[in-house]
Amino acid sequence: MASISISTSSDAERRRGPTWLQGLATATVISVFVLVIIGGVVRVTGSGLGCPDWPLCYGKALPPLEYTAIIEYTHRFVASVIVGPLILATAGVALARYRSDRWVWLPAAISIPLLIVQGLLGGITVLTHLPGGIVALHLATAEALLATCVFVMVASYRTPVLATATLSSSDGYHRWAIVGAVSVYVVIVSGALVTAMGATGACVTWPLCQGQAFPMNHLTAVHMFHRYVVLVLGVLLLYATWRCWTGPTTRGATLKWLAALTVATFVVQVIVGAATIWLDFQAHWRALHLTAATAVWTAAAAMAIVAYIDVRTAGAVPQPHRPAGNDGQ
Repeated sequence: MASISISTSSDAERRRGPTWLQGLATATVISVFVLVIIGGVVRVTGSGLGCPDWPLCYGKALPPLEYTAIIEYTHRFVASVIVGPLILATAGVALARYRSDRWVWLPAAISIPLLIVQGLLGGITVLTHLPGGIVALHLATAEALLATCVFVMVASYRTPVLATATLSSSDGYHRWAIVGAVSVYVVIVSGALVTAMGATGACVTWPLCQGQAFPMNHLTAVHMFHRYVVLVLGVLLLYATWRCWTGPTTRGATLKWLAALTVATFVVQVIVGAATIWLDFQAHWRALHLTAATAVWTAAAAMAIVAYIDVRTAGAVPQPHRPAGNDGQ
């Protein structure tokens, strides 16, 4: 495959000015992140059936003044009144005004079916009385939706409208960034499966499980397997961040900042995971554990997206063209 030399353009030279899409995409990422965290609070507080029907709550538009019902209703409210409209608005702007920039419109288009699937999974989760596998799939889809929204946000800030977009030569750091991000996603899914299989509290010590590195009991083995997944894939993630941080001067400041943020959030996640076990799996620590994991995923996904877009668009020729319509610049 033919390659071209990597452009030395700085991050600042490759950003657009402020646009409506950038504001919408940023607000969407924040709202989806918050929604995932609220979903975690629903799970750790046992509020999944606070509203036992769907889409209403006890057959009414408003929940009763009961703790679990209010928590579950808050999750539904944020999903339907804030997150859903923001994703649709972002996708609408992207598809209407950025049709010549596939880095923007394609992930925006993908976010719509993901949003629909996520909403249906939420309803199925309640109507089938919280089966573990569906709950884990619900979380996995939410994290995938978050990454798609991050892609739209990053692309709205970074990519010019291009005449060409040929893969440039590089030292492969963008591939490692993708591997690192996928590793975080696998860790999150494996953690969700631990919860789905009822193995969360099977190991009450850390880093070993009741003093054993390889426990033989079914639930303790499931729990310990998740820790080994974190160990192995965590090493891959750290190597990926190192590859993004080091190398030619063409590495942008944004990429290095995201690599540092990914490492920092990963360290926090490990500490929170250990503290959750040491402090007897208290609900607020379990919610914080998911929050930290989602923060690592967001940072790692952004790092991978920045690295990939930079390599794919390096050396390409930008066209002097603005998005269709007046985008608020």
